[in-house]
Amino acid sequence: MQSMHVSQSDLDEVLLAAREDLDGLRNARIFLTGGTGYIGCWVLTSLLHADTNLQLGLDVTILSRDPQRFAKQYAHLAGHKSVELVQGDIRDFAFPSGSFTHVIHGATDVIAQHTPLQTFDVTVAGTRRVLDFAQRCGAKRVLLMSSGAVYGKFPPGVQSIREDYTGSPSTDSPASAYGIGKLASEWLGTAYGDSGAMSCSSARIFAQIGPTLALDKQFAAGNFLLNALRDEPFVIKGDGTAVRSYMYSTDLVSWLLAILVRGKTARAYNVGSDHGVSIRELAAAIAHETGRSEDSIQVLGQAAPGAAPNQYLPDISRATDELGLRLTVPLDEAIRRTYKWYRKQPS
Repeated sequence: MQSMHVSQSDLDEVLLAAREDLDGLRNARIFLTGGTGYIGCWVLTSLLHADTNLQLGLDVTILSRDPQRFAKQYAHLAGHKSVELVQGDIRDFAFPSGSFTHVIHGATDVIAQHTPLQTFDVTVAGTRRVLDFAQRCGAKRVLLMSSGAVYGKFPPGVQSIREDYTGSPSTDSPASAYGIGKLASEWLGTAYGDSGAMSCSSARIFAQIGPTLALDKQFAAGNFLLNALRDEPFVIKGDGTAVRSYMYSTDLVSWLLAILVRGKTARAYNVGSDHGVSIRELAAAIAHETGRSEDSIQVLGQAAPGAAPNQYLPDISRATDELGLRLTVPLDEAIRRTYKWYRKQPS
């Protein structure tokens, strides 16, 4: 995990893009889970930057399994005057005292090596515990960090998926635990908000790129950036034709803040880029932006004759039409910023 001292210019970009939504959080008391992950840490850092620059009067309570480790790793965040750390497991944590206005729940670790049953339990039982707390503390707005995994495998011929698609991950595969768990979590948000006491919205997050993204896990963009940093070949184990999209950190945070503040009750929003690139094209783009030759790209798999490429793209018209959101950082710029940040980090 990196230090999370991200660039001032990136944080100022969020400040400008999300100014009205940040003003909507003035004097908010926020409960945040998943604050040590890539997304949660970006949200937290952006909130604290806004608190300092806009005098928002925020109080942010962060649930952590290991507060001491968090404080050591992110001393500049843990020591902020607006931050309080509380210890606990997402499934059975003791409720902090007092009232809260907002809850941001992102504490499902997609990197950790859990069994399918553990993944499902952490995802669903953890969400129910957070919603019980939100109900108890009087929170009016809840944001659930969901995932494009709720859609399962896209139907043949479908390039991008809308939120009203009613398919789901296959129940005959244990690997569907995460997607099915996220779908159940969204339903829990709807059920808890049915009384009208709280408004719960979900962000279905697709692939991301940006500073602090794990480079050695299951993220293709991170893997290729690590290859570039180490001057290694870009190795693609598949055939390189799968199509994905990549959203930069600043756009991600701006979109999440908008959904937290203005998202409709019981509404899910796709959060990601709708600009698709194949894995081979991603490797070529990272090679180009980092001064590497495309000759360093090795594709190990062979495309099946006549097979359509695997697509995993969000239709983002709901977010753009309802919330006025836009993508501001194109992929080449996202690669440049991320690579520049990592080159400044200790080995």
